[in-house]
Amino acid sequence: MPLSGEEIRRRLAAFAKDWKDYAGTERSEAQTFLNQLLECYGTDRKGVGAHFEELTPAGGFMDMIWPRVCIVEMKRPEESSRLLAHRRQALDYWQRSGTPQIPAPRYVVVCSFHRFEVFEPGAVYTEPMAEFGIEELPERQDALLFLAGGSPVFTGARSELTREAVVLVTDVYRSLRERSAADLDTLRDFILQTVWSLFAEDFQMLPSMLFTRLLDGLIAGGDSRSSEEELGQLFRYLAIREPRPSDRSPYAGTPYANGGLFERPAAVHLEPGELQLLRYAADFDWKRVEPAIFGNLLQGALGRDRQWALGAHYTSEADIRRVVEPTIVDPWRERVEATTTLKQVRELQQDLTTYTVLDPACGSGNFLYVAYRELRRIEAALRRREADMLRAAGKAEQASMSLFFPLANMRGIELDPFAVDLARVTLWMAQKLAVEELDIPEEPLPLADLSGIRRGDALRMQWPRADAIVGNPPYHGSQRVRKELGDDYAEWLRHEFGIGLKDYAVYWFRKAHERLEPGGRAGLVATNSVTQNRNREPSLTWIVETGGVITDAISTQDWSGEAAVDVSIVNWVMEPAAPPATTSLDGVVVEGITPALRATGSDASRAVALPANSGLSFQGPMPVGRGFVLERAEAEALLARTDADYRLVVRPYLVGEDIAVSLDQGPSRFVIDFAVRPLEDAMQFPAALDVLRRTVKAERERNRDRFRREHWWLLGRPVIAMRQALAPLGRYIAGTATGKRILFAWQDPWTCPSNAMMRSPSLMTTRWECSPQRSMANGREPSHPPLKTGSATRQLRPLRPFPGHSPTNRHERASANSPAA
Repeated sequence: MPLSGEEIRRRLAAFAKDWKDYAGTERSEAQTFLNQLLECYGTDRKGVGAHFEELTPAGGFMDMIWPRVCIVEMKRPEESSRLLAHRRQALDYWQRSGTPQIPAPRYVVVCSFHRFEVFEPGAVYTEPMAEFGIEELPERQDALLFLAGGSPVFTGARSELTREAVVLVTDVYRSLRERSAADLDTLRDFILQTVWSLFAEDFQMLPSMLFTRLLDGLIAGGDSRSSEEELGQLFRYLAIREPRPSDRSPYAGTPYANGGLFERPAAVHLEPGELQLLRYAADFDWKRVEPAIFGNLLQGALGRDRQWALGAHYTSEADIRRVVEPTIVDPWRERVEATTTLKQVRELQQDLTTYTVLDPACGSGNFLYVAYRELRRIEAALRRREADMLRAAGKAEQASMSLFFPLANMRGIELDPFAVDLARVTLWMAQKLAVEELDIPEEPLPLADLSGIRRGDALRMQWPRADAIVGNPPYHGSQRVRKELGDDYAEWLRHEFGIGLKDYAVYWFRKAHERLEPGGRAGLVATNSVTQNRNREPSLTWIVETGGVITDAISTQDWSGEAAVDVSIVNWVMEPAAPPATTSLDGVVVEGITPALRATGSDASRAVALPANSGLSFQGPMPVGRGFVLERAEAEALLARTDADYRLVVRPYLVGEDIAVSLDQGPSRFVIDFAVRPLEDAMQFPAALDVLRRTVKAERERNRDRFRREHWWLLGRPVIAMRQALAPLGRYIAGTATGKRILFAWQDPWTCPSNAMMRSPSLMTTRWECSPQRSMANGREPSHPPLKTGSATRQLRPLRPFPGHSPTNRHERASANSPAA
């Protein structure tokens, strides 16, 4: 039975008293300490599957891992003041702890017996969500509540900038937009100028909490004060070098910032409620800002519909690092560690100042933020190496501080104007955070020119030269490209790239590779359909065949954002001067990586079809028109009519989710299915035909496919061969076409399977095994596992194409229209 909060607090108080004076090593007592800590939360370590001294792929040992829940890294008490130095080790363990089957634990704890740091790396990678001493543990019990199987609550003496602060700012934006307080460009400028000001005053870039004082005055002054004038005046001073405010002015000491952010000083009237929301946001500690929050701000500004139309799905920092580290950080770290002379170090410093990074789908700038931060840390490591060499040579330390990595070396392209400006704000913040973290004598004001973050359609634009290309291209499956981007754009893609219509990410992989120079690197995130069949050949296979070497990849993992997809992460180098020292697949060092994201020697992508499977497996009909699919109430109304036997054309409609989620594995929807009946026969069911006239006809008459245009009352892909195979049967097997595992269920002949289903008229008695190289004719993400026969692993035969749009054989048409079909 779960313990009460008071009981946990009581146990933790006794625990803290017992351990507060411990002064030994981590090895001698760490396991006792952790067992007792778990007991305080009512958890039996062995019972939940947590274990000690887990070996990592890199050869280190995690002190404790509770799969899917947490990793604990212990240090001796004297390290309490130096836990910052041990974070990377713990986070590296976390990075390597996940597998495609078992994701990495959600939380990481670094503990020195006397002090705790708690991380949630998938949300905020580098900063702890909570940190406290053992004497605070009873009152901070909620920060470790995951040890009791619950959700932690991260609070502290200092308010951290969380998503709550972003929500406040976003709510102001929405309120202003809904009441048309100004044109959208002005509102966008206002909200971004406000965000930067909240950040700047906490870093004393604005004097004496100026922005907060202005808000307080406006709230207290009521109608006698004007936010449009007073906040507008602050933004005007930030925009211009001269004249500066007088010493008596409330704006005294306001710096010149501009950088493009204040090129159009925004003057907007705020209602009292909007002022109060901004004042609440000002109470947060904006020095603790993390870029992960800005995707949320952009989402709030775009709205979900606009977000989906842009394919804009945001990446957690943990996933960003799976691109940035192998593509940018690791190669630079190797170069730094290889230096042996002062001359080499200084040449490398010079090389770093010319190194450029491009994110061609930069969104709110998260990839660029992480890349910039890590490059500044590389820069600091070079300076430390220079200083060490000078000291070793007996010279006074003269490490050069005249060369700085330029913020303008970060380049980006983004379609949405709000995102472009937000990415620039993110990078300006990144510069100040780097200056503070690394104690760099660099002045972040005036703001750097970031015109290299450009607005436009990246696939239509010339990309700037870059040493590294990183990012998360928009997600549109090939079947959604026309709907989301339009027919003209789809045709342009076909002709521009010469590879037909593929998943949208395929074109980004090709363009990125084309822009790389020898030795250049790229790392992209995409849905895992990029590794499969029709998408793999024109992307990863083409990259490998034209000089690319895949150096690090995640074959498939659950997406960290809200998009319900699995992703692959691919990092490669163009024509390397020497073979990569190591290649890593799913966190494990392998000899090489194939385009199918399999270890060299285990590639099943070239498996051939089994001829014996011909005519035994089919893809179900594709509606091509939402009006075909009915909710239960609509279907029951048609089925209750007596003017015709509507059971012949209104059928239960099975989708993969029904098999995967529903207890009875039966259909939850219905579909109007005229099979291949001509229009005159379909008119015998007038109510069903009227539904399609209202909901489908206009859309289908605009379809580019002639058959679908002229036969608007028929499903877009009737699949005659499947109907003929099922016609004589009393039942058939349906299987899911997407998902990590294929799931089967018996279905009766009245049930119509969807195009996201695989059907088999007979049960094949053979052994199945898992493989990411699954084959479906429609090129969806995961599909069939391969069939094991003898010593060869072979694919289930791809679904046969639709044999013809207008069957002329009378018997063929009759069997396709039969009730059992």
